[in-house]
Amino acid sequence: MTIIKQLSLAATIAALFTSSTVFATPSNDATNTMPDSDYFAATQYKEAQAPLNSFGAIDVKTNIPENIQVPSAPVAAGGNNGIPETLVQKWTQAGIFSPQVEARAFILMDANTGQIIAANDANMRMAPASTTKLMLMYIVEQKLADGVISLDSKVQVPEVAWRTGGSRMFLKPGSYVSVKDLISGMIVESGNDAAVTLANYVAGSQSSFVSMMNATAVKLGMHNTHFTTVMGLPAPAHFSTAYDLGLLGQHIMNDYPQYFHFFSQKYFEYNHIRQPNFNRLLFTYQYATGMKTGSTEAAGYSLVSSAEIPNNPMKLVGVVLGTKSLNEVAAQSKALFNYGFHFFKQDTLYSANSKLSEQNVWGGQQDNVSLGLEKPLTLVLPSSVDEKDLLTKLQIDRDIKAPVDKGEKLGEITVSYKDKVIQSEPLVALNSVQQGGWLTRTWASISLYFHNLLASYSL
Repeated sequence: MTIIKQLSLAATIAALFTSSTVFATPSNDATNTMPDSDYFAATQYKEAQAPLNSFGAIDVKTNIPENIQVPSAPVAAGGNNGIPETLVQKWTQAGIFSPQVEARAFILMDANTGQIIAANDANMRMAPASTTKLMLMYIVEQKLADGVISLDSKVQVPEVAWRTGGSRMFLKPGSYVSVKDLISGMIVESGNDAAVTLANYVAGSQSSFVSMMNATAVKLGMHNTHFTTVMGLPAPAHFSTAYDLGLLGQHIMNDYPQYFHFFSQKYFEYNHIRQPNFNRLLFTYQYATGMKTGSTEAAGYSLVSSAEIPNNPMKLVGVVLGTKSLNEVAAQSKALFNYGFHFFKQDTLYSANSKLSEQNVWGGQQDNVSLGLEKPLTLVLPSSVDEKDLLTKLQIDRDIKAPVDKGEKLGEITVSYKDKVIQSEPLVALNSVQQGGWLTRTWASISLYFHNLLASYSL
């Protein structure tokens, strides 16, 4: 059901401040707020340096206390639970319950809309380990898409990559490897040697690439993330959160889908050595599509993963941090996806650029302007909710005057369920309307004056 209501500009603003719309706004409780708009962890720890061995590689033998790896978040960071409202919270009236996940932190997001289905301690800082390589891969994807590098480019393996410990794809120093193989070795085998080789190739040094990673974290809104190494080995001030890693996973899926197939590889063979993907969800869950594992002694086993079901428009990103084993993190991720697909569904109520209303324009070369949405109005709803019970309202600015620019906000559309607003989006002009001539504008001003005068008397 759709209701159209016209408001004056002042009334529209007032209505927005007095409506029951749920916004993710900061509260007075420092443990339950979003970060300040000017706070980014990536800008707070510029002096953090990775421990190096005598060869200039990251020293895997250095014992770094967890409080040095993951410094406590200041109040400005938003606290452990400072994430937008989840759908579990929003749909309490529909009998939705939270999933039970045995992990230190988790989050489940819809990749298409960014809506958070469920979460627990999703803003708690933790060591991301090799999930760090997701940011490395995201930047590599940018360079590939921009044509700066190509998948077939041959890269010489630096000695520092060979000297880097931890998991590896067994590169030989001085040998030449394609970018395509380095990507596969980094994702499937979690090769630190591949990560260091790629970072040096793209940025000239690991430290330069780390700067790129932190700058990208700021751009993506990852407020509670700071990188000190390119591959996730323990280092001072190297941390992220389930929420931030979920944002990164969403961007990886949406921004460069042409490279996402690399994440779904179950095996990769290089130099006659065949290794399985550490992401065991690919072997145990038929709807898994990929992404990356990570583990450290302090943080446990973690997984950023994705899943989609054929003929189901919903694509999910799950982040499970701090479990006891690779098998356990895969099992908990599978349970999280099963919960999401079983209890929620995705529905697009209105497509982008479809005309939802047509309104009079005063003083224009055209009499009318079409109103609609710049992007589709897509909701993730509990499976038990009937779309017929959703109430859609259009609130449209009164007295629209030329000129009108295409994309200009001229109102708002809200979707409610049982008197609770669950989604609000701006209504915008779908076409431009230029000002009319002097005579047209003069006549419009006179007509508008008498129109409002009569309206004030309810005539």
